[in-house]
Amino acid sequence: MKKFLAAIFVLFSISIFAFSQESENAGQVLMPLDVYVGDHAEIRYTFRSAIDFFANDKTAEKKELINPFVGLEDSFSVVKAELYQNDFEYTLRFVIIPWKTGTISFPSFNLNTALGVKAENEEGEVVENPDDSSSIEPQFYVALFPIQIKSIVEKTNNHQMMPPVPPIIIPGTTYVIFLIALGAIVLLIVFFRVLLKFNSIKTKWKLYLKKRAYKKNAEDAVRKIKKLYKSTKSSDIEFCTGLQNITRNYLEFRFDYRFTAISSSKIRSAFEQVCFGEIPSEIAYSVEDLASMFVRTDYIRYAHDSIDSQLYPPSEHQAALAKTERKSLTEMVIKAIDCFETNEGQEE
Repeated sequence: MKKFLAAIFVLFSISIFAFSQESENAGQVLMPLDVYVGDHAEIRYTFRSAIDFFANDKTAEKKELINPFVGLEDSFSVVKAELYQNDFEYTLRFVIIPWKTGTISFPSFNLNTALGVKAENEEGEVVENPDDSSSIEPQFYVALFPIQIKSIVEKTNNHQMMPPVPPIIIPGTTYVIFLIALGAIVLLIVFFRVLLKFNSIKTKWKLYLKKRAYKKNAEDAVRKIKKLYKSTKSSDIEFCTGLQNITRNYLEFRFDYRFTAISSSKIRSAFEQVCFGEIPSEIAYSVEDLASMFVRTDYIRYAHDSIDSQLYPPSEHQAALAKTERKSLTEMVIKAIDCFETNEGQEE
């Protein structure tokens, strides 16, 4: 019997604790007293409650509320929603902007839900519907008092329609608009001119890129030749081989002809084909210098220890470079490259 009475007492206690509570002895202040459409209005709702809404954070001075008036945006917008505590007294502060005249009635809302507190049942499970009687969390409901919103007509006391007013033009705006229009016309003209001369511009652009590539090719070749000349550890054969390879690669890129695949004896005839049968006089001496360079360096490379290299006089037949011959061959090739680049229009 005692166990039965104890069970009834526990169930009665839980039902009282879980029963929804409402604010009592509440007071509300509206600032300003006269609120018009489009103005900011502040509502301060003060009440007392034994529930500690700041139990989870004792150091907090205020708590932000989730907007409890979702769906009423046509009537008013909520700018701020905050809760302040002073001992057992709480103050709800709402800053709103009304959009309609007349009376605004606020639906009651659960303060715990607005604070983001999740209701739980006896088993500690989160209750999706906080109004469910199975929830053991206290549900505290707040009902703000209605407020009156006045029309702007009441504020200005002007009941007549204002005459139409032409748009105000800021001084100097006309000149700015004129300049923008002029700039747009100029851009359109330039665009159509570019469109009409697209092929010509495309051709010039390709020519520009081609000349840049030729210039870089020549600069790389000259740099490699100078580096080869300064390399004192290379033998005569290595020097001649390197000088030929650098020169052949330069000529092949510069004239778009397979100079790397022809013999030294056909260098001159290759230039004749590049120049359509006749070598221009401006580069003729350079072509002859290169042809003689290839013949001389081939002799150094392949006539070493041959019978011809033993003939007299040694200065003419010895398969070795003379004392200053490296310098003269280097200068000869660099001079020829400079001649080709300076007279680029002659051989193309």
